[in-house]
Amino acid sequence: MNINFKRLLYAPLGQIIISMLLGFGLATLFRKACNKRNCLIFRAAPLSKIKGQIFKYDDKCYKFNPKSESCTKTKKSVEFA
Repeated sequence: MNINFKRLLYAPLGQIIISMLLGFGLATLFRKACNKRNCLIFRAAPLSKIKGQIFKYDDKCYKFNPKSESCTKTKKSVEFA
């Protein structure tokens, strides 16, 4: 058993295989895990395109107006990139 393992270690193809196994092992340790709603991606149109526009949704019309709000302890913070 030891002889085969040593041959695998020192053979060029064996070194590539072992390097790949170690690389995949390290990649699984340090990968970003997204569980359920833990990892959300937000995508939207540029603000300049939708600012002041009127949109129809479920037979109702809505006008988009951006509004800034201050942070409080009761609101949940969401970090972006």
